[in-house]
Amino acid sequence: MTDQKPIGEGVLQAEIVLTIIISCYNDRDLVEDCLRSIYQNPPAEPYEIILVDDASSDGTSEMVGSAFPEVRLLRNDVNRHYSYSNNRALDQACGAYILLLNSDTVVLPQALDAMIDFLRKRPDAGAVGCKLLNEDGTIQWSVKSLPNPGAALFGARSILAKWFPNNRFSSQHLLHIGRDMTQPFVAGLVSSAASMMPRSVIKEVGRLDDQFFYHVDADYCKRIVDAGYKCYYLPTAAIIHLNHKGGTMPSLSARFRMLMMFEIWSYRYYRKHIQTSWWSPMQIVVVLGLSLHFLALASAQVFAEVPGIARAAFQAKKPAGA
Repeated sequence: MTDQKPIGEGVLQAEIVLTIIISCYNDRDLVEDCLRSIYQNPPAEPYEIILVDDASSDGTSEMVGSAFPEVRLLRNDVNRHYSYSNNRALDQACGAYILLLNSDTVVLPQALDAMIDFLRKRPDAGAVGCKLLNEDGTIQWSVKSLPNPGAALFGARSILAKWFPNNRFSSQHLLHIGRDMTQPFVAGLVSSAASMMPRSVIKEVGRLDDQFFYHVDADYCKRIVDAGYKCYYLPTAAIIHLNHKGGTMPSLSARFRMLMMFEIWSYRYYRKHIQTSWWSPMQIVVVLGLSLHFLALASAQVFAEVPGIARAAFQAKKPAGA
């Protein structure tokens, strides 16, 4: 593992207000765009950037070292995944506030200052998430209830929510629906694609749970709430999120495996935060429900994949030069 010097050698650690933590894997171009957006729209107060390269093979570290020498660069020797990488950076963060930021994001003007200002004014806030936008400017479903059985039917991964996004049941889980988007409000969870927390809260709550692959943000927001704080959504601060464009494009089999892993980590969240007893009959109900949820998502994925598979098969059979 190799380290690179922090931003602003003349800035004392005690003066750093914001630490921006970015973990990445094989997304060099996205990392470059993300870093440039930070420097184009920086916070008004001293800050540092810690970037953790999770054993990329596409030259990400070399690009950062050359184009952004002021970024503190940490490199993992092997791919350790999201929680480990962010925890490594959290251990070295100097800022009074910590922003976890995905590499596939573009920071917009005043977003960082607005989040810092909100946390300063709300001592009950353990975390704040901003409005995440798609490339076309539409709002992402990034502020939600904590995982629960109703979210499986009407949450962000629900087929019903995609078909009928404004139904009254989905608004209980996708919390931006029907809200005044000019005012902050309390959330169950805010997406870790762009979430800011006071460092004092992180010290109290602890590090991210590296046993989670999915639901890292849900687990951490639940722990923040259990510690007596609230998680807020600040719709007046906005960041573009390119929605999981980072990393390598998974194969067809990998995409279905990821659907299955989502259900497995959903069960782990249930066991950690909802039902800790092995002897509860709800264990059977939950496992059955998650299995049915996987089958529904897998079926939807099949229908989504069929056109692409058909085009690929047609191109493979097409004579050369035709």
